[in-house]
Amino acid sequence: MQPRINHQPTDRNKVRWKSWALLALIGFWLTSGVVGRDPWKPDEPVFIGILQSLLDPSLRTGWWRPMVAGVAVDSESILIHWLNAPLVLALKSLLPLHEAARITNVLWTSLGVAALFAAARRWSGGHISYLAAIIAIGCVGLYDRAHAYGPDIPVFAAVALALYGCACLAEAPRRATLALAAAIVVAFAGRSVLGFTVVALPLLLLCFAPVYSMHRVALVRALLFASVVCAVWLAAFALRDSAGFAEWVDADFGLKLEDRDRFGPTFYLSTLLWFAWPAWPVAIWLVTLRARGFGGGWQRGEVIAPIIFAASAFAAVSALTEPRAVHTLYLLPPIIMLAAFGVDTLKRTWYALIDWFGILVLGLTAIAVVLVASSIYFGWPPMIAQRITAYVPEFAGHAPWLGYGVALIAFVIWIALIQPAHQHARRAMINWAGCVTFLWIVAQALLISPANHIMSYRGVFSALDGKWPKSGCVNSVELSTSQAAMLQYLVSRRTVPVDSIDEANCPFVLLQRYRGTPSAPAATDYALRFRGNRPGDNAEAFELYEKTLSPAPADTPNDSKTDAP
Repeated sequence: MQPRINHQPTDRNKVRWKSWALLALIGFWLTSGVVGRDPWKPDEPVFIGILQSLLDPSLRTGWWRPMVAGVAVDSESILIHWLNAPLVLALKSLLPLHEAARITNVLWTSLGVAALFAAARRWSGGHISYLAAIIAIGCVGLYDRAHAYGPDIPVFAAVALALYGCACLAEAPRRATLALAAAIVVAFAGRSVLGFTVVALPLLLLCFAPVYSMHRVALVRALLFASVVCAVWLAAFALRDSAGFAEWVDADFGLKLEDRDRFGPTFYLSTLLWFAWPAWPVAIWLVTLRARGFGGGWQRGEVIAPIIFAASAFAAVSALTEPRAVHTLYLLPPIIMLAAFGVDTLKRTWYALIDWFGILVLGLTAIAVVLVASSIYFGWPPMIAQRITAYVPEFAGHAPWLGYGVALIAFVIWIALIQPAHQHARRAMINWAGCVTFLWIVAQALLISPANHIMSYRGVFSALDGKWPKSGCVNSVELSTSQAAMLQYLVSRRTVPVDSIDEANCPFVLLQRYRGTPSAPAATDYALRFRGNRPGDNAEAFELYEKTLSPAPADTPNDSKTDAP
């Protein structure tokens, strides 16, 4: 009787042109969406402001505290901006500061994707490599975070690097120790105590896992080396800027736990439903399959390590942060790794669902993007044009013919990618990643100008700059850190923040109002000099008031009755 031949696909028998095609797909995903738009709120402007304050000698107030428009931001770490600064300085002559900063995040994302690729290859012996990278770029929530400047993508890369270190423990313990120590330091640089906890806590727990018990020396060595590096930086911070270090400690080591309104376990679970799609269903399937004893069981390094990393990161972000979707990035690498090992075990109905869902839903969404762009630039179809103009008022951009060309080329490549081929689960994941990349490229090529028109503060702050006083300071009330950073970055204006108008001691006051809050000052005390808002956002407004020098009313017994009806 002939033995049954297993045709399970592997990455070792992949022809070279397919490897280059997958690498090109990852490259297209990484490089799209970096240029062509201003920083958008809420997070990116803050980090751009910190970087600008660090690099601009006229704005720099110190090397140790993150500052935005002259105000310290104690919840952030400046160390990651130190690491990014050399590359940003090298690119500033070619790109604006915010686009040069995004390049650094693309490199951190590349490091994370490459680490997932290498970890999967090491754990599987070459059977899984590109699959982990393909699943990573297919995760819906990663794209816009990876193409906006911020410290959370380095933490994502650090978690992926730590997984690679765990994969190397058996065959290359020195390399594993170096990778694990570097992962802890990078995570600490990005998010200080939170980042340190996200990476160091699972390594500590792995010391007690049976599979990793023989590697405790390497794990403990990495923890000690990284802890010494982080402690040295904290000691230098305390010695060089004692006041800043004290405020950082008072802010619960940058976590600001006293300002937290709620815990976030349910928030992060619900966010993962879309953020980590389609990785999380496959990861859950793999865990349940291994728990039943299939595929070598669950007590294996490629299963234990991602589970511990995911559980530790979930506990850390739930307990130590205000619920925010960006912190879900720390959960992605272990979920992606589990999904990579579960793809080949999927049933046909499951991967067919993922395949056709991606082709139909994302393909139809891309067509909708084309129709929306056509209605904005050409007024066709009229039904869509009548509705869409309310969302992009006063937009007068020209048709992006280059963008249409890029979209057409992307469409041809997409059709070539999803054409009928040998059907298997890996093909479904590749099709999904191709559909996600195609949709983002089309959206960036056709809708980036209208989106920038309604999301950027450049227009309203340029108009405000024209009304800015030539002399005298300007107080600000309720001006958020994000808007203060953009005011400094876009028009080089800075305010003196106060808690209320009654505390204003400058001749001018800039008021940021949201849905009429806070109330406008009395007309007898201040004269309105400017009022503006972003196009399409009437809820948020910026009002510049000038203090009037009206004479004080006479002190008579009848004064208390002048306001009576």
